[in-house]
Amino acid sequence: MDTPPTDARTTADAAELRILEDQLARMRGMLFGYSERFFERIRTYLLITLALLVIAGAGIFREAVAIVPFLVPFAFLETGYLFYYTVFARRHAEYLERAINSRLGRDVLVAHRLEAAYFYPPDAPKIAGISAGNPGGMMSGITIGYAVGAALLWAAGMRGMLDLDSRALLVPAAIIWTAAIALYLVMTFLTRHDERRLLAELDAAYGAPEPPKP
Repeated sequence: MDTPPTDARTTADAAELRILEDQLARMRGMLFGYSERFFERIRTYLLITLALLVIAGAGIFREAVAIVPFLVPFAFLETGYLFYYTVFARRHAEYLERAINSRLGRDVLVAHRLEAAYFYPPDAPKIAGISAGNPGGMMSGITIGYAVGAALLWAAGMRGMLDLDSRALLVPAAIIWTAAIALYLVMTFLTRHDERRLLAELDAAYGAPEPPKP
């Protein structure tokens, strides 16, 4: 079999490297974009929830408090979805950096290693930002803080709901809704079934990472 000329191989390698670099830039942009949306949604839902509690507490529209125990879990569902996308972008960027480094023959791109050291190791069990690989880290602490704050808002909404005439229907509905979303999010992050399928495709596309040296 004839081998392509050296110049043709060099051109093809350079083109492939540019494609990988473009993909990496896209994943880094996606990571930033969805991280920004994550915090924007948290602020938005916080303001809406506080407004509902104030409206209900001031007697303007007492029934507004009934929305809070349903809204807070929904906020977790949506922000969990946004975090889900940051995991996708980070893992894809990790493999792209490894692929580019392999073609360059040395570790020029090390952001994926810095992220693993600074935030949390990507393969460690986690529930959103609460990572077993870095339980005392800033991301774990912030996530726990958000969860506690959301629980307090949810409890305030439930307390106000108990004063409504329709509480017999609303309270069990809110508890079932909250439990269903919490269970789904916890199981999704702990089982990592979607992330495992992603990693299998990344392994097939770019090659599995080399095992850590002893």
